[in-house]
Amino acid sequence: MDIHKFKVFLDLAETGNYSETAERLYTTQGNISKQILSLEKELKTQLFKREHRHISLTESGRITEMYAKKILHEFDALQQTLVQHDSESDSVLTIHTMPTFSNYRGFSLMSDFHKSHPEITLHFSETKDSLLLNSLNDNQADIIFGHYTPDVSNKLETLLTDQDNLICVLPANHPLSANQVISLNDLMKEELLLLEGEETIIFNKFGAAGEKRQLMSAVAYQGERIDIILNMVLNGMGIALMMEKRVDMTNDGQIVKRKIATHTTSDFGFMRMKQVHESKANELFWKYITQSLNHDII
Repeated sequence: MDIHKFKVFLDLAETGNYSETAERLYTTQGNISKQILSLEKELKTQLFKREHRHISLTESGRITEMYAKKILHEFDALQQTLVQHDSESDSVLTIHTMPTFSNYRGFSLMSDFHKSHPEITLHFSETKDSLLLNSLNDNQADIIFGHYTPDVSNKLETLLTDQDNLICVLPANHPLSANQVISLNDLMKEELLLLEGEETIIFNKFGAAGEKRQLMSAVAYQGERIDIILNMVLNGMGIALMMEKRVDMTNDGQIVKRKIATHTTSDFGFMRMKQVHESKANELFWKYITQSLNHDII
């Protein structure tokens, strides 16, 4: 139903005159008559008594008048609420990131943006690596920060801000700690501790299927908390494989980190969905990060 018909109806109920209502609504008498007849047809009732040149509301018309006022009032309230909601949404940005995001340059860029644009309300939270893409797909986040893989390039826009290397973390008194680089064969003989969500990153660093299977069979523990994994390393319960920037080495030298004898570099950055209508806050953030990265290149 066209809400405008109720406006015409209420105006005509007030004036009792087609000509006056047409003049007030900047239209013709014929159009007013057409809309009233259409409304009566939709409601399946007669709204006005038409006697010579005088019109007045029928009993059904009086009932309709009461509800029409409520409908228009609620419609106006709806419009005002939507305008306010759209205005607020346009200045709100939700970013989900992987754990230990603060160790990456992306965090500094986000912090700089927050200082430069205090008018933008920033909702920021860490979540599991494995759930980041779901945050975008389910519209729980506008932008995510995490590990970049080429297979997401067809549906995501990406701004790469960081590179990180896969390393192993082991007790300082472990026999392998004497080596600056740990071989794959030596790794596969150990009990491996992994951060949940990083297994995909880690396993993709090993080319041969046989190597991946061997590595997977050596995994003794997967958990969400880095501090627990580092404590397990400290207590001789295995050696950890994780990205280097995630490791806070405040342990008085009791644990050490070592390189791995394979290509271990991974890219990290901000990502958002392609071809999606973005808010003002989203576009402002994306432009800010892009300009910051371009400035670094120059």
